[in-house]
Amino acid sequence: MTEELNIKEIFSDFIRFISRNKKIITSFIALGIILVVLFQNLKPSYYDTQAICMSGISEYERLEQLEELSQRTAVDLINYLQINIYNKDYSELASLLNVSKETAAAIKHIEAEQLYQQDMNEKFYALNKFEISLSVFDNTTIDTIQKGLIFYFNNNNFIKQYHEMYKTSNNRLVDDITQEIIVLSRMRVEGAKNNLDLSSVNIISGKDDKTISNQIISLAQLREEIITNQLLLKPLLFVQDFAKTNKTERDILLWSLIGGFLSFLISLLVCFIKELK
Repeated sequence: MTEELNIKEIFSDFIRFISRNKKIITSFIALGIILVVLFQNLKPSYYDTQAICMSGISEYERLEQLEELSQRTAVDLINYLQINIYNKDYSELASLLNVSKETAAAIKHIEAEQLYQQDMNEKFYALNKFEISLSVFDNTTIDTIQKGLIFYFNNNNFIKQYHEMYKTSNNRLVDDITQEIIVLSRMRVEGAKNNLDLSSVNIISGKDDKTISNQIISLAQLREEIITNQLLLKPLLFVQDFAKTNKTERDILLWSLIGGFLSFLISLLVCFIKELK
């Protein structure tokens, strides 16, 4: 009971303190919000946009990776650029993206994040795609920056080495499959002439319980899959380009709330000192 009375008394004293100094407190809060609004309107505005991408780097490396690491290398390469932005090293950033220094300086923030999907068991699993969030001071540079990111991936020495090996090995495999299909076709023609059964049955089960019982067809399907993946799995591919936005962002509401709260705390301190005197 005593503790409840003490808390009630402290709260009552605080309310009376606020009431006695409400003019000063109100003036400080209003001044803080006005200063924040003026600052936010005077400083350069920026534009936020997003893009959805995918990368074939994990396929180039041919490593057994955990599912959530499928786009990890690409995500890390994008986030690496933020170091140059934070340090305002626009010359290095311009060199990496093959853009002008003015375009590089227009980038306020860039960040990549792996995309996930939730299944019926409420378990999240990684998709083979990731999202890039981009903030720029000049929205006319968005297209140039997107092309610069593609250049950045295509000319990374690590990626170039593995990508070339990936394409070379795939081309050899496609050629070998094609030759095998030719040999099997000839064997079947010869077998048909001599009344021999050379069907070479090869059962392949699919996700939908579909089966293929012809070796030539299964090899042809494998060849087309390899060719498709080679065309699709580029170092960086934009599934959805950066949205073209004309709406500026200034964070006025958030900073006004923060400015008002800090002004309130300062006003309490000033009023407390005033009453002590």
